[in-house]
Amino acid sequence: MGRLSYGMLVSLDGYVRGPDGSLDWTEPDAQLHEHFNRIQAASALEVYGRHMWETMRYWQDPPAADLESPQYRGFAQAWQDTDKVVVSRSLPSVDAPRTRLWSRLDGGALRELVASADGDVSLSGPTLAAGALRAGLVDEVRAYVVPHVLGGGLSFLPDGYTSPLRLRSERRFAGGVVELVYDVG
Repeated sequence: MGRLSYGMLVSLDGYVRGPDGSLDWTEPDAQLHEHFNRIQAASALEVYGRHMWETMRYWQDPPAADLESPQYRGFAQAWQDTDKVVVSRSLPSVDAPRTRLWSRLDGGALRELVASADGDVSLSGPTLAAGALRAGLVDEVRAYVVPHVLGGGLSFLPDGYTSPLRLRSERRFAGGVVELVYDVG
């Protein structure tokens, strides 16, 4: 039985995307990228909202020059080897191997996917995560706090959401990012 883990890079003031939509502050250094590679390789399934899918599908066919980096090459391979579900009302289809499209978040179907998974299921995208958090489906929250202040934008956690969280682990990376892993409930 798997666990549903919601994790993203988040600014110190709690946003995953700034008011202008920029993500340039999220570029991981080599150490953090290696960490993400290990997590990706261990992931049984990725569940994305539309915007995260549009960001992450880059890894389906990155430019050859990017694959010269061992971190990028390793992440691309791990990502391509992972099954994915994209949840979107606006996408008519997805054009990637190992990828299914759901037109809406179905809590029962997601619960079944997680229960039958051979490992952790990763949930990415704050809009999608808001529904899963409110439905009590998320087992773990991973915040990768980046030393950057955005001053507004798209929040990591939904407004009005409350839940007790238990800190399970924390890790500091050389570039200043801090990983905080919490059990939900």
